[in-house]
Amino acid sequence: MSKQDTYRKYVSALLIVLLLGGASSFAQQLNYTLNRDFLWGFDKYYNSKDVNFQPFVKPYRFEDVKQIADSTASFPRLLAGTKAEEQDKKAKSQVEVYPLLSAQAGYDLSSPSRFTNDLAIGGHLLGYFGKKFAFSFKMLAGKQVFNSWQDSIVRATHVVPGIGMAYRDNTDTFLTRYSYQYYSGYLSYSPNRIFNIQAGQDKHFWGDGYRSLFLSDVSAPYPFLKITTNVWHLTYVNLYAIMNDVTNPSGMKKDRHTKYATFHYLGWNATKRINLGLFESIVWQGSDSTRHRGYDVNYLNPVMFFRPTEYSLGSSDNAFIGFSFKIKILKNQQLYGQLLLDEFLLKEVLADTGWWGNKQAFQLGFKSFDLFTVKRLNFQTEFNYVRPYTYAHGSVQQNYGQMNEPLAHPLGANFMESASFLNYRYKRFFFEAKFVYAFYGADSGGTDFGRNIFISYSKRPADYGNYTGQGFQTKLITASLRAAYMLDTRMNLKIELGVADRMLQTAYSTKQTPYIFLGVRTDLSNLYNDY
Repeated sequence: MSKQDTYRKYVSALLIVLLLGGASSFAQQLNYTLNRDFLWGFDKYYNSKDVNFQPFVKPYRFEDVKQIADSTASFPRLLAGTKAEEQDKKAKSQVEVYPLLSAQAGYDLSSPSRFTNDLAIGGHLLGYFGKKFAFSFKMLAGKQVFNSWQDSIVRATHVVPGIGMAYRDNTDTFLTRYSYQYYSGYLSYSPNRIFNIQAGQDKHFWGDGYRSLFLSDVSAPYPFLKITTNVWHLTYVNLYAIMNDVTNPSGMKKDRHTKYATFHYLGWNATKRINLGLFESIVWQGSDSTRHRGYDVNYLNPVMFFRPTEYSLGSSDNAFIGFSFKIKILKNQQLYGQLLLDEFLLKEVLADTGWWGNKQAFQLGFKSFDLFTVKRLNFQTEFNYVRPYTYAHGSVQQNYGQMNEPLAHPLGANFMESASFLNYRYKRFFFEAKFVYAFYGADSGGTDFGRNIFISYSKRPADYGNYTGQGFQTKLITASLRAAYMLDTRMNLKIELGVADRMLQTAYSTKQTPYIFLGVRTDLSNLYNDY
């Protein structure tokens, strides 16, 4: 059977799924969407000094957001407040199926110009049994033609950004169309109010900002086990993950390598307005030329810290520690930030000689809700700074990435970035203006200047004299205007219209990519196109 016949059968099966439907549900253990468009109202609510919940670890559960009585906080939550919800509260169990859809067209105005498109369909199965157990499974299959700069990324990485592996469409004469499949899902169980346990394959985002320097949702979903503990003013999260290294140029499945990671986060509401957090993670390869290591049981230890464990093992695994803070200012403003340490030697930092091992990153941001007293008008601005060689490792399989995409910032390392947003929501309408400016040092002439986290830092040209922005200095400016209308809140289905402009500038050239798009799509997660 040809791949084309297999694809047709797969699509036919999904069409049958699309014919199924169900009443809306309200299950406390299900996760709320990661998509930022839906979360602004929640961020405003959690900015209150009287709210003890810590919104640092995402996705939220419906258990976390059900107490938000203000219907204007975000888009309607699964028909919350309707008779359907009241019926669901009485139901002991429920299973539902919803369709997933992405149908988008665009036009890349750069030279040479091209039409772009994305067509995908899928299904979402979710349900719950009682108040303690819930499940959710999503799958989506599609084909896409990208604009020129995104196409260059897909060709280099063999990955559709944020989705998974990209497969050439043999029916496409010009080799510009790619097929892809997206799979995610989880089981969620809460034995009591203190613990929640989830297992599945999905994305995670740890942070208060647009970007995260700890753990972001940039990459494709990966298998995980997560244990969340809430006691008093403390939130503690254990996340165990299995990932893939696909840095081999062939892009073939046989050349992929399994890697593993463990993450810990401890958040503390020190006062009604101040939240402090402590983060750590470690990444290690599953095997090398001498042995198969698998998931090291030493890193199943649910208690911080990893560094003593790593040293006791005589290990050179890739370990990180980080600190976060958030300060609620007045009624509608907040400051937030992150500091990440990959390597840190105080004497080298004080010497200020540009030692390559000074691998640190920090973030500083500001949010304002109901700007100028206009309800649901929000502003955010954020600065991110990452030194060269941060997130990389001597062993390529131990870099801080998953399927050729970073686990933290999409730009990798060796950059400075400013990102600002202004958005407004009115009923089911959402409008956003975004401006991102980044300055980074790209590799040149085969020399590793520290931006690409997917190559070994052992290829660095010098141990000293390193600085952020070294290499082939590049400015990246992206600006966009977007308007969306929510068609169906149960499926996160919306119609979206927008215009974007991407400009890449060096000392020798300027490449500009203006782009317009229109489409109907289901928001599975955040998909980034500004790097």
